[in-house]
Amino acid sequence: MHIYYIDGNWVSSDNASVSFNDMGFLYGDGLFETMRFDNKKVFAYNKHLDRILRGLNIINLKIDKTKKELFNLIILTIKKNQIESGIIRLMITRGKIEENIPAIYISIKPFYSIPSSPVRVIYLNESKFPIIRFTPAIKSMNYLGNMLAKKETKKLNAFEPVFYNNENIITECAIRNIFYVKDNIIFTPSLDLGILSGVMRETVIEIAKTLNIEIQEIHINLSDINLMDEAFITSTGIGLLECFWDGWKSSFSITKKIKKELFNRIKRT
Repeated sequence: MHIYYIDGNWVSSDNASVSFNDMGFLYGDGLFETMRFDNKKVFAYNKHLDRILRGLNIINLKIDKTKKELFNLIILTIKKNQIESGIIRLMITRGKIEENIPAIYISIKPFYSIPSSPVRVIYLNESKFPIIRFTPAIKSMNYLGNMLAKKETKKLNAFEPVFYNNENIITECAIRNIFYVKDNIIFTPSLDLGILSGVMRETVIEIAKTLNIEIQEIHINLSDINLMDEAFITSTGIGLLECFWDGWKSSFSITKKIKKELFNRIKRT
């Protein structure tokens, strides 16, 4: 049992609930951020909070909390729970439909089991799923298409789906970003495709530049994936995982360098 922040109150996870009339529940009208904390320190919290505040501005949802106050609530949630390292989820909705007062929710959980070896991905045409993207990109609570793709992926015994659009251009994963390496250059889908710029994605880009590894944000065609030397996926929860697909394999040499530096940064948080 954990302690959650439920719209102004601290509630045990067993008793936590959201009003039926909450706009987030009724219509997915809200935003969220998933943050990792290690040894009770939150990684890249400024980037997460800046992104959700930008998103709130885009959807014209005004809250009475400052960035510092949101951060303090996150830290207090960690302090109230006996969890050294794990995942924090911050959700902000438009509130009850009859009140139109924004509601803030914070949940917490320990890390789930993360694979230690490369994971299998499959490629799915995103047009077969109700994927919703916004311009500019926001981390909305409507993940129906993403979750349907995850269910399809589980049926096929894979870890994560990688989407491509109607032009056969790779976009993103269901809940993660993807990177490729070819001839010592790192490639990742560019933001003009409407994808969400994950915090770990931004961190990997920063790390590559620090290590003097060239990185390019481009359009990657599905037909080129088997020409790649390496591939990996990133997200807040997993950090970085090497990945592969049927008929392709890699030694992941550059990926391992990026991964080592990423987790060094996480430890230094």
